[in-house]
Amino acid sequence: MFGSSGGEDSLLARYVYYSVSAVVIAVLLMLNYAPAGAQDPSAGEAIFFGVKKSDRVGKLSAKPDGKPDAVFALNLKPRAATGTIAEVEVRSIEGQPGIWNTIPGKAVGAGYVGAARAKTPADIINKTPGPLNLNGKQENDLLLFVTDDGAFSHPDRHYQIKVSYSDGTSIVVPVRTEISSAPEDVQVKPGVFPVRMSAVLKGISNYDAVNPTKRIGGDDVADGLFELKVDAPNKEITAIEIRNVDGVAGVWDTVPSSKNPAVGVALTSDPVHLLNSKDSSIAIKVKDRVQLNLYVADNGGIAGGATNYRISVTFSDGEISWCPVQKDTKKEPPTAATKVSFLPTWMGFMPTDAVGLYPGLKPDGQQDAVFGLDIDVSPRSTITGIEINNVDGPAKKWATTGTSPGAWGLAVAYQTAPTALLNKTDGAVSIPIDGRAQFFVYGADPGDLATTSQKLRMIVHLSDGSSYQQLITRPPASTSTVVPGVEEPAKAKGLINCEFRGFIADLVNTSTRPGKDGYLDGTFIMKLEVENKKLAKVDISGTDGAVRWSSDPKPPLMFLGVALYPNIFKLINEKGGTLNTPVSGRRTLYLYAADNGMLSDPRARLSVTVTFTDKTTLSTEVAK
Repeated sequence: MFGSSGGEDSLLARYVYYSVSAVVIAVLLMLNYAPAGAQDPSAGEAIFFGVKKSDRVGKLSAKPDGKPDAVFALNLKPRAATGTIAEVEVRSIEGQPGIWNTIPGKAVGAGYVGAARAKTPADIINKTPGPLNLNGKQENDLLLFVTDDGAFSHPDRHYQIKVSYSDGTSIVVPVRTEISSAPEDVQVKPGVFPVRMSAVLKGISNYDAVNPTKRIGGDDVADGLFELKVDAPNKEITAIEIRNVDGVAGVWDTVPSSKNPAVGVALTSDPVHLLNSKDSSIAIKVKDRVQLNLYVADNGGIAGGATNYRISVTFSDGEISWCPVQKDTKKEPPTAATKVSFLPTWMGFMPTDAVGLYPGLKPDGQQDAVFGLDIDVSPRSTITGIEINNVDGPAKKWATTGTSPGAWGLAVAYQTAPTALLNKTDGAVSIPIDGRAQFFVYGADPGDLATTSQKLRMIVHLSDGSSYQQLITRPPASTSTVVPGVEEPAKAKGLINCEFRGFIADLVNTSTRPGKDGYLDGTFIMKLEVENKKLAKVDISGTDGAVRWSSDPKPPLMFLGVALYPNIFKLINEKGGTLNTPVSGRRTLYLYAADNGMLSDPRARLSVTVTFTDKTTLSTEVAK
């Protein structure tokens, strides 16, 4: 290609209409470049896709620089030789000169090439200097990323790629261009629509899906939440990365081979069902558009509020798109909330120790008493304080900091993440709420909470200056750790909550035996947290306190179906009798009951009682 005068004359003739400076550049390029070997199409192929919206690398390193990248796809034929792929060089052979290498600083004036496996394009292999060390027999499909120097969109620029192996051999692969001549081309092939993305940082969520490792699973700390909207017709999302652009450094992704913490991915319409595989990877087919919740373990940057982020999405065809993350700028309403309703409940004790018999957040070595707060607020507002005090008897009071001077401290957490306290370091709270939310409120036990007949009330303060109060209810046989009285069932140590979810499945009927009856059953979702227990039976009582449904019924009781999540439509008591089901830690159960008129009556107050094989019980009122 080079070295003969005919080739030079031909090349110069092609550029005769350029300015003198362009001719000089072309001549210098020829004089200074002697290729390591002839181009060998049989060794593989390379495609230049043009400048994409992705920003994987910088000019001289793997650190993104805010500029879009030029992207090459390299497909090599497997080699019989034993040498590994050590280095990849991209060189401009026509048009504006340029040279880039996977080993920073290998050639004078060379820029940086970020190499990634085609299967995991979000994971740059050569983040640190040194050979690639890729198996030439197995790893032959690579994507190469180069920071755009402003000339990659010029149609007169052409490239070739040199691949060097550890045994000293090398090959030169020609590069085919698959872009149009438009400088601002979005790289859209015929019949394919461009990708459009937008993202918003929602703050700290009330869900615990991930932890600071690659393993998918909670750590009892509420996750940071990003909301991502992607318009990408007929594409498949194979990786997502969230990266800071300033402030607190942090990177999260769904690439199993990276060392970054995982991103938990769920549809916004089904926010608690993660789409990740166990290794954190994803494969989300997009027919038209998709809206996703992205959960990450906060490293302080999200809660701090001063860090900005961007999100990159990789597709199965190798395309990578990214967008900046906007912050949720919703303002608090200037007027008072028009609707506030809440139900505070005494729930017993929990094996946490967040507060003591003094103000603020300070443990005292004892289990905390726990109250449930089921509250619905609209329109959007913020909870700025919670108090508990007694209505009669000796004065006692608990409060979050800044609400009631001298009160013992209260700790607050979402019921979905019971150990992730929402208090600030000084014990105060500022909890945004829009609609219904359920909390645990922890207080220190003065010694008589489980046995006292004194009435307690809970007061909730909102940011508009309004306050609301309700008496705290005590469900029949409420959870406790005290020694039972005569003929009183022992109370188990643990937590229970239950919510009526409407009419969903047809698994039971009004008899004492399981079986469909053609009518949808009332469905309850019950959550337990106990240690090393065996479930014996579950009962649901009506407004009058009488048991109406049971998992082990005797006439006139009706059969109560019990299923363990995630097998929510498979009853564990298909044959009736004692359940004898081991439970330890947090478990979710689905309960199914035929409607006798009480389930569809919004005024009916129901309660659920769980009995274990050791005769201890847990009870709570049902939230409807």
